[in-house]
Amino acid sequence: MNVLIVDDQPEVVESMVFGVNWTRVGVKNVFTAYSVKEAQSVFERERIDILLCDIEMPPTNGFVLLRWVQERFSGVVCIFLTSHAEFEYAQEAVKLGSFDYILQPAPYAEIEAAVERAGGKVREAENQRRYNAYVRYRGENSEEEKPEVEQTPVHRAMEYIRRNIDRDISRTDIAEAIYLNPEYLSRLFKRETGYSLNDYIVTEKMRVAQSLLGDTNIPVSIIATKVGYSNFSYFSQVFKKYTGLTPGDYRMAKRRSKL
Repeated sequence: MNVLIVDDQPEVVESMVFGVNWTRVGVKNVFTAYSVKEAQSVFERERIDILLCDIEMPPTNGFVLLRWVQERFSGVVCIFLTSHAEFEYAQEAVKLGSFDYILQPAPYAEIEAAVERAGGKVREAENQRRYNAYVRYRGENSEEEKPEVEQTPVHRAMEYIRRNIDRDISRTDIAEAIYLNPEYLSRLFKRETGYSLNDYIVTEKMRVAQSLLGDTNIPVSIIATKVGYSNFSYFSQVFKKYTGLTPGDYRMAKRRSKL
């Protein structure tokens, strides 16, 4: 993941370059620029994922740079860093779709936290692009083929669950991944699907487990881990509650039905 820091004050740029723990937040390369023109040159020769940008940079400003970036490069996440607390600045930043707005001077830990969150958005968007490419390659005409911006939060939550079926995921994990409040996501999910979010997670895990039990010879203990259960006994309890059969009995019943 690559970051570009843009500020017309060299000391501010240097303090962030050396003060922020970039490795800890998953940043590979840090590029710098001291004007909008220099920043544009960096964008034209390097792939930038996250833009950390000052606002006031005479004779122009960071808003102009962000508009220029949005017209030419998709997926760039912008965090404005400014010493100006004017409401109009914050309002314009939101209007342009900036990811965060941090008043300077800010602790390095605050900047690191913002970059880490922005990195999550970058990775989520990249996963979405790869998934869409896979869907197009397979020639499937599914809801997931739509770009992320056209998907509802519920669709994105469902997709996250499917992609992470082998993990012990919670509603908080899902909400953080799609940038929503957990309580709000739960209410929205229930209203649109009729399922609670936790029930849907279990349903999807059991659906995958049933498919693996019926169609493969994978040991039941391995199947449990493939659907995110490290405790085999607990997996068996949940499976029996969901299907009325233990995993072993379900597998035997499916085999008999195929004879």
